[in-house]
Amino acid sequence: MILTADEATFYSLSPLPERILPIARKNRYPPYGLRKIEAITNSIILPPSKIRKPDILGIYVNDPLALTQPSLAIKEAFGENPRFYYSFQKFSAKIRELKSRFKFKVIVGGPGAWELVEKKEDWIDTIVVGEAENVIHKAIAEDGIIIGTPAEKFYPIKAPSAMAEVEVMRGNRKIPREVILSEMKIQSIQGKVNLISPDLFSYGDEEEIISLLKMSSKFGKVFFNQISLKGISKVDLRQVSRILNLNEKNYRTPVLSKEPGVCNVKVEGDEIKELNNNFIYPMIFIPSDSISSLEGYKALVIPLPNERDEYYEALYKSWNISRKIIKNRIIISLVDKIILKNKETKGEFLRKLNVRSPIFLLQLFSLLLKS
Repeated sequence: MILTADEATFYSLSPLPERILPIARKNRYPPYGLRKIEAITNSIILPPSKIRKPDILGIYVNDPLALTQPSLAIKEAFGENPRFYYSFQKFSAKIRELKSRFKFKVIVGGPGAWELVEKKEDWIDTIVVGEAENVIHKAIAEDGIIIGTPAEKFYPIKAPSAMAEVEVMRGNRKIPREVILSEMKIQSIQGKVNLISPDLFSYGDEEEIISLLKMSSKFGKVFFNQISLKGISKVDLRQVSRILNLNEKNYRTPVLSKEPGVCNVKVEGDEIKELNNNFIYPMIFIPSDSISSLEGYKALVIPLPNERDEYYEALYKSWNISRKIIKNRIIISLVDKIILKNKETKGEFLRKLNVRSPIFLLQLFSLLLKS
């Protein structure tokens, strides 16, 4: 079986539209999800440009139809879908054309597979929704929609993946320590490890969390993707900060949720203040009408669109909070002008901004003169 993904997903490109970031840095390694399936099936991973005539093609999808809340926020701000939406459409056309000439089976899986269940593409034979470990061989043998079941065994990846990810929890289940350790050794070639879980601070009791962080720090800089308000009280954040050597220049920005698995949060209590005191400046997806509750904190604020509030106003309010954690004065000054201009034009500036256009250079020069 050959494993791949559309170009934007395969290379972990920025979700911003190409007209905003025409030159995107490609990740050297494929997505973690592909590495997991590779380990289970002994398949071969190839970039989408090298797919020719497979017998079975396994495709990893993250957010193919741009239906997640972050994607909806990008669409609201820029007036178009994220880069990977168009990347998937282009990739779909390629696979459909290949299937018109050759006979092979296509299996689709990954965190975004659910988006394709109702709008199933005619070139897809099998969709795996949920965990693949127990059903991957069934997916190879059968067509249709296959619902994954909780994994009974976890397989360590055999080669590095994008962003040095290491899964330490899946749902409420802990990944076996030997699997975690094996993957950390492999990912350490990147000089870092990125701990993946619904909530790092729900990994266990404080002793278990601290032990995990100490072990991780032996393999490079330690990052973590998500924490929750519910889990913060379980751990001494001062110890976390000390183990990871956090400071004003070496801070972390995990997604903060109200509870594990929930991506948006309304601020309650002083949990964010405690995070800030220990150089954790969380990324917070928040309803537009609640942005003011974050004033005075350090955080990357992503407003969620709604029908009541103008999104360009929400972006302006969010940026005035997010800018506090950025150190580069030139970037701050430029983004200040762009976000203000976008507010003054009621959102039209970002919807029309094209850095590839000669007009952009004039716009940039004009904004810098006003700095």
